[in-house]
Amino acid sequence: MYPSVPKRVAPTHDIPVCNLQMRGYLPQQLDFFADFARRAAFHMGMPCSGTVPLPTQTSRWTVIRSPFVHKKSQENFERKTHKRLLQIKDAHPDVVERWLRYLTMNAPAGIGMRATKMEFESLGKK
Repeated sequence: MYPSVPKRVAPTHDIPVCNLQMRGYLPQQLDFFADFARRAAFHMGMPCSGTVPLPTQTSRWTVIRSPFVHKKSQENFERKTHKRLLQIKDAHPDVVERWLRYLTMNAPAGIGMRATKMEFESLGKK
């Protein structure tokens, strides 16, 4: 059995390199995959923030049950989209790219990911 909290690598300079936003309709599946991503980041030697829950997006709509005589009979539907955020700090861009590729290959159905990578250039003389 896994320990309740995944191990973490301490950041050295605390510079964010990548933000990974995950979306899904099932919060248990989303939390499980966020835990998987944190453990993968630990084993690749990348400092990773804790899982940050973002606001849940709720969308509601009403559909008419019968289009003709029973037009007043309607049905209501609701869908909640849960979001989680992971932030990677102080990691090499190639390692971050490999981590994102690994997560994309092992993502379960129903989980969407959006990665925002930050790139830094060195200040050199002209």
